[in-house]
Amino acid sequence: MCLCGEIPFTVFQQNQYFRQMTKVTLKRKIAHRIANGHPWIYNNEVEKTEGDFNGGDIVDVYYADNKFCGRGYINPKSQILVRLLTRKKEEINEQFFYNRINEAWAYRQKIGYVENCRLIFGEADEMPALIIDKFNDYFVIQTLSLGMDMFKPFVVNALNKL
Repeated sequence: MCLCGEIPFTVFQQNQYFRQMTKVTLKRKIAHRIANGHPWIYNNEVEKTEGDFNGGDIVDVYYADNKFCGRGYINPKSQILVRLLTRKKEEINEQFFYNRINEAWAYRQKIGYVENCRLIFGEADEMPALIIDKFNDYFVIQTLSLGMDMFKPFVVNALNKL
C-alpha cells in the first residue's frame, strides 16, 4: 500500500537486494582515470564481472588490485557499462537519493536560487544521468540511462519531501 503519495518499490528494486552484490573489476590501465573522479566505466575497461545482474542493478566496482572503487548501476546494453553513484560502501536506497537531492537543493539555495533553477546537474551533483529542473513548485525530471530510470520512484519521493 502506498501512503502519503509515495511511490512503492518496484519488483526490480526489491529483488536486487536479495541477491549477492555483483563485482566488477577494472583493467589495470583504467584505474587512474576512475581514481581521479570520472564516474563512467566503459565496457572495454572492465576485466571481469562476478555474479549475476540485470540492467539497472547496483554493482560494486573494484580496481585491478582488488581495492574498492565505488558503487553504481550497470547496463550491459550501453557502452557506458557502469555509472558510479558513490565511492563509499553505502547502501543505494531511497534515503541515499533523498540525501543527494537535499544537498543539491541546499547548495542552490545558498547561492541564491530559490524559485527556478536546475536542481540536479547529473554527474556534477554525483547523480549520473539525472537532470532535475525546478520551476517554482514543479519539477521536471529527465533520466538519461536505464539505471537512473529504475530509481525514478526514489527520486520522485525525495522531491515530494523537499
